[in-house]
Amino acid sequence: MIRVAIVEDNLSYLKAMQVLISSQPDMLMVYTAENLNELNALYHAEPDVVILDIDLPVRSGIEGVRLIKDALPNAGVFMLTVFEDEDKIFSSIKAGALGYLLKKDPPEKIVEAIKGIYNGESIMNGKIARKMLDFFSRKENDRQQDLEQFKLTKREKEILQFLIDGKAYKNIADICSISLQTLFTHTRNIYNKLNIHSRAEIAARFH
Repeated sequence: MIRVAIVEDNLSYLKAMQVLISSQPDMLMVYTAENLNELNALYHAEPDVVILDIDLPVRSGIEGVRLIKDALPNAGVFMLTVFEDEDKIFSSIKAGALGYLLKKDPPEKIVEAIKGIYNGESIMNGKIARKMLDFFSRKENDRQQDLEQFKLTKREKEILQFLIDGKAYKNIADICSISLQTLFTHTRNIYNKLNIHSRAEIAARFH
């Protein structure tokens, strides 16, 4: 049973997420809140996966990632938000988030993300993945050099392109003739390689 916590200040969206997660036979909602003011209660609930909005009152979701990872190092945290700008994407990943989805993503993708994060996988909305890749490859002539610098293997580059195209993980595994667990390992390696630096470090390197 996957123990799920969600912190979301939009009450209607929070209720929709509660219904979605409660409908999954292998998931249990153990904590909900509209802000990060009662972190001890969140820690006590011992969630496996924590879903955070970014734009929370008083304490932001990005700050929340750092605090939660310090207290619950085995918990997987991912952002579920409306924001698509690079600052928030990179700040979230640098803080320790394993994924970044948009609220407009379909419910089945969110369910898939919860399961993936639980299995140690990194999850990205396809559009967000493209923004990340574009950031590394802003100058077309430097694109190959950028990717080589991060030492992506041929298989990892292939999978990254499928992720950018928005293909489902099961479809990617079928196309590549690999198991889902192997795909999860490749995906985790890809995002570890692409996100180990801060934006300032990346900007200094590529501009």
